Amino acid sequence: MSKGWKWVCICLITMSMISYPSTEKTAGMDMRGKSTWLWNTVEIITHKEEIFGFLRSHGVDEVYLQVSPFVENEHYQQFIEMANVENIHVYALDGAPKWATVKGQSYLIAFFDWLKVYQLEASEDQRFTGVHLDVEPYLLSGWSTAYGKTVLNYQKLVNEAVIQSDLLQLPLGMDIPFWFDGKTYNNELGKGNLAEWVIGRTDEVGVMAYRDLANGENGIIELVKNEMEFAQSAGKRVKVGVETAPSVEGGFLTFHEEGEQIMLAELAHVDAHYGTYSSYNGIAVHHYGSWNDLSE
Repeated sequence: MSKGWKWVCICLITMSMISYPSTEKTAGMDMRGKSTWLWNTVEIITHKEEIFGFLRSHGVDEVYLQVSPFVENEHYQQFIEMANVENIHVYALDGAPKWATVKGQSYLIAFFDWLKVYQLEASEDQRFTGVHLDVEPYLLSGWSTAYGKTVLNYQKLVNEAVIQSDLLQLPLGMDIPFWFDGKTYNNELGKGNLAEWVIGRTDEVGVMAYRDLANGENGIIELVKNEMEFAQSAGKRVKVGVETAPSVEGGFLTFHEEGEQIMLAELAHVDAHYGTYSSYNGIAVHHYGSWNDLSE
């Protein structure tokens, strides 16, 4: 190759590097914040380094870690201590549809009883940063057969969670589906829009906008619009949640088929659209296990 051609090649390579940003950059590494759910708590015993390697490389700054009775406190302490070094916040995660029943509050109280003891015994850099609940009352049969009663039980659960979180001086986040803005309540607590009520009671909601496109009438941006505006008015925060696990309900609900790069490119559109909203607090990817599989 002649000297002249060598210089041409070098220039072309340099120009391509300038014209096409790195994969990490285009994948949305500069988003306001990224969260993920970590359901399989046992992994913090055996795979801590792998977990933190993933969180670090994917720009995750918040983890919802499920509280499990099969994991000793020392493992939570070690994990949260390591997370603090990485500037990653860890929220105590739990919840199930049965929590939104007449007897269901006993599960909530048991969760907070454990959390109270844990926070007292842990050092400052080993404590949870907040509480994150994933209850999903619409999975109960009563959602269709006794909607009013089921919604009231759910609201009472939320109110109790607010009280318990306040006692611990921890912020409370709750997951809600994007379509809660189309549901109402009319009971002893008043009447109104269910999504607006939950947003008003909590510090933050994770809106499960499980779609694989950012734009369009059925895209993520449009689906979270009402919740973002409710939160803006109430001075609250919203995390925009997406799915990476396979779904039997349809491929359009998850990025499992599209892959991580397409997912992050779509989420970059969401981030750009809502970046000026004070209510927007970033992206939440469900969940660590399936997201990790997607990125391999």
